[in-house]
Amino acid sequence: MRTVARIVDDPAAKWGFRRDQATYEDAEKITGFRMDRRSSYLITRNDVVEQEGQCTVECSGCSCDCSSCSYGYNTHKASGCRECGGTGKRRLYFGFPPSPPKNRIRP
Repeated sequence: MRTVARIVDDPAAKWGFRRDQATYEDAEKITGFRMDRRSSYLITRNDVVEQEGQCTVECSGCSCDCSSCSYGYNTHKASGCRECGGTGKRRLYFGFPPSPPKNRIRP
């Protein structure tokens, strides 16, 4: 589900902030152009809009990186790894500036 969220300072929260729901219209007021409804966005504490992205990467916390093994990467799954939970993979989230409509590539 695509969403727009706003980061709000909250000293009572575990990490010192909370994530509140916002609207595409809130993000459009900040950027000055219409947002693509097929993507998720985040309004930061400094009122900057970021498009949200994610990718799957190899775990960096596993005990064996398998680089010296003849079996290849991710052959040995780390059963007790706190970072990946034994899957050998983890999801990485990041933000990047949204593209104005004139710069978007149409499918």
